[in-house]
Amino acid sequence: MGSAGSGKFGTYRVGNGQSTGSIGTGGGGTGGMGEIECPLVIENIRLEDVATSDYYVSYQSVPSPGTPIELNGVIFNGRLVVKTTDTNEVIGNLPTTYNYLINCIKKGMSYSGVVVGSGDTPIPFVVVTLNA
Repeated sequence: MGSAGSGKFGTYRVGNGQSTGSIGTGGGGTGGMGEIECPLVIENIRLEDVATSDYYVSYQSVPSPGTPIELNGVIFNGRLVVKTTDTNEVIGNLPTTYNYLINCIKKGMSYSGVVVGSGDTPIPFVVVTLNA
């Protein structure tokens, strides 16, 4: 509850194309269809679980637009998370549709960017853009 996905089963995949309940250790987000493409820019990603993130719990607010961020290089509590560069605090979970990025990270890529939008109503939200 509280997470937005694609509305389809199979958001998580392993290399053989079968869905799993967690991030697989197999090939990645192509369902076994070959090499995944690692994007250089991903714009306007609305993070999930912002109101329960370390940042929001500490400050009772969301980071302002322009705040530098980075995609955490390791899985945190079973999810890929975005954290502030300055304080190293988690600001939200990456939607599961981007789980294929763990394979890009394993290939040596890293993602950083900025908060492009945020607010407290109707519920706390943070929108980010990531660059490789």
